[in-house]
Amino acid sequence: MIRFGCLKDLDKGGIQELSEYKEYITKITSDLVKINSENPPGREKEAAEYVVERLKELGVHAWIDEFAEKRANAMGVIERGEGAGLLFVSHLDTVPAGNKELWSVPPFSGLIKDGKIFGRGAADDKGCVAAMLGALKMLADEDWPIRGRLIFAAVGDEEVGSGGIKRLISQGVRADYAVVGEPTKLNIYSAHNGGINFSVKFLGKSAHASQPFQGINAIYAASDFALKIEKLAIRLRKKRTFTGSPSISLTIIKGGVKSNIIPDSCESILDRRITPEEDPDKVIETVRKIAEKVAKTRRVKIEFKVMRVIPPAETDRKSEIVQAALKAASKVLGKKIRLKGLRATCDMTFLVNEAHIPTIIFGPGDLKQCHAVDEWVSIEELRKGAEIYKEIAVEILK
Repeated sequence: MIRFGCLKDLDKGGIQELSEYKEYITKITSDLVKINSENPPGREKEAAEYVVERLKELGVHAWIDEFAEKRANAMGVIERGEGAGLLFVSHLDTVPAGNKELWSVPPFSGLIKDGKIFGRGAADDKGCVAAMLGALKMLADEDWPIRGRLIFAAVGDEEVGSGGIKRLISQGVRADYAVVGEPTKLNIYSAHNGGINFSVKFLGKSAHASQPFQGINAIYAASDFALKIEKLAIRLRKKRTFTGSPSISLTIIKGGVKSNIIPDSCESILDRRITPEEDPDKVIETVRKIAEKVAKTRRVKIEFKVMRVIPPAETDRKSEIVQAALKAASKVLGKKIRLKGLRATCDMTFLVNEAHIPTIIFGPGDLKQCHAVDEWVSIEELRKGAEIYKEIAVEILK
């Protein structure tokens, strides 16, 4: 068995084999980055086809599950007798690259340079997909030293509607434990924050801009609201929990139609991240009361909408999957690993809250690179991540 975390213990053959796995994972990551799967619009099918080809090369029963036009999950299953069921899941879609002129490298080049792979999706989340495939290759090369059922799913639509993971759950995926591949810098996360998106529209009265006091300026109301939200954000920042501080951000504001018209409408879009300890209903009511107070002061009406609620998720720290992941990471990295909580949200919420599967989050890459210009992932982290995925599988599927 190759222990990626202990190079000094490897003979020349082991080092050569290690290098082959590293090249395998690097090539897959680079190849996947070259396949544009920006979401919106999605179009993960081409990437799913590529992944299924790699799975079949490993002797895995694999197929494409298309859930909309050009939208697809890549699926694979390995069964080795009686035993537990383990699900490895990561996602194929990426956020848009944005203004390509801001990038110093082409965002879909998959450039390999200075021990890194560059491009949109390198860290979030194609590096994790490649590392999981690398783990499967290691297991295949050892003739699958596991007992039970190992399921691999590279899903679509994680970045927008989570259509891929919802599709997987709706089909009755059978697993006792799950690992969600997300860039955690090789840390183990057993919990993550949830999220609530709000739309608050302030409705005033239009008038000619030369007579502003004949109207009621909705943008002024929205501005007051924005400042109160900022104060709330500062208060929330002082709270400390296992998954970090809760947060609220005003992310979009839309108002006005013409420079000489007092705006009668202004919409604010907010993002609120909630910890497992918080009550979503109370969070919603707090934001609603702030909006209502501003509306009363400014003599405007409001339209208050909760656009989306993603519940937080948490797995018991004593769960077998948590303990197996900590053991695997400590073994490969050669140091004791402490459990952490993730501030962001991911597909774990659906696995825990709907499918009731104990789940952890783990993967190579840094959250700071996610959605950023010149996104990259460390090849060394990909290598170590693959070995840790493998060790988790061996530990769970004894």
